[in-house]
Amino acid sequence: MFRAACVSLIFVFSTFALCQNSDRQNPLAPQSSSAVQVVYVVDGSILTTYDIDPQTLYPTRVGTLTVPESTYPIINPSADGHFLYYSAFNDASQSTHVLLVYATDATGAPQNPPVQRIDANSLYGGVAIDPKANFLYAIYAAPGAPYYTTYTIRRFVIDPNTGRISQSQAEATYSLPNGAEGTEYCGLIILGFNPAGTRLYDEVSCGYHGGASATYNERGVNLQTGALGPNAQVYSWSNSSGGGEYVQFVNGLLFDFVNPNSYEQGINSVDIYPVKPNTSTPIVQCTASMLQACGYAIGVAHPSGKYVFMGVSQDSTQIDKVELSAHKIVDTTNYIPYQFGQFSPDGTLVYAISDASTYDIEIYGFDVATGAARTNGGVIVLPSGLDVWFTAHRY
Repeated sequence: MFRAACVSLIFVFSTFALCQNSDRQNPLAPQSSSAVQVVYVVDGSILTTYDIDPQTLYPTRVGTLTVPESTYPIINPSADGHFLYYSAFNDASQSTHVLLVYATDATGAPQNPPVQRIDANSLYGGVAIDPKANFLYAIYAAPGAPYYTTYTIRRFVIDPNTGRISQSQAEATYSLPNGAEGTEYCGLIILGFNPAGTRLYDEVSCGYHGGASATYNERGVNLQTGALGPNAQVYSWSNSSGGGEYVQFVNGLLFDFVNPNSYEQGINSVDIYPVKPNTSTPIVQCTASMLQACGYAIGVAHPSGKYVFMGVSQDSTQIDKVELSAHKIVDTTNYIPYQFGQFSPDGTLVYAISDASTYDIEIYGFDVATGAARTNGGVIVLPSGLDVWFTAHRY
């Protein structure tokens, strides 16, 4: 029996908030037998690194590091995992925000001291790293009253030998509503890149009394200079009925998980669009009449773009296959017990949340060819239910 759509919506969005949604920052990574699969856990001021054996699916703790700032931490690895870009506030008052650059060893564990420390009080969220070039992009917000009003995407050059960043250059500026007197207020995030690294995607999300909206844009990326091209709107939505949409750019496709409102069951959908300016005609539109999970749950696209993982209950995730040529999504009959957590960057591992109070991380293998999940893996026991964690790989 499927739970109410609002329950599934809550669990998916809360899971992504916990994990800082690292998968949205990275497109499908090239697969390699030499890649070390890594999980980073931040518990208070301790950052712990685990390596995951791809055969046994068991974790091994390979390092711990004391981080000086640990409030609202976000970890963004370089494309090859040789460097970590760690951002966090110093305390709950958020008076100081820093960006630390760490080199990693062969296991992916970050090494002290950091190779660079940057005071980043205007940094808004984490950073995004082009998978095909040595450029890092970060959003800086200029304060307004009572909310931020001006957001700037800045480009930095990454030294491939040290991981240090330099040559900051403003590439794009957004002036957004600031929420004065209870009106609309908005924010900006970078969602990631296309597989070739030649397109950057961002989201302007807004909230207002009784509703929400979002606009998704793309900009061309010059792989030689890192310069961003002009803004082009790809997709947008607006909802004043208590619902919303969760959009992912995955492997050249736009996945849109639609929840029209928070009280009516069976009316959700999964829409898959081509990525182009003002895209409006879906390749696939899956409702409950096609597949029950599409109408009653909210999902997450696999990094390959060939599957969606649908949260059909508080403790079960259904694996469904995307058949683009047939314009449909079908049930593979495969499941993962527990809530979905994150994918490994190459999609060969799936991490699930086994306990809503402790957030222990269950580890599963995934066969992209068959859609089958291998469920005899190990578990990472988190010290507390408030930990944040991130997946990565190291070549």
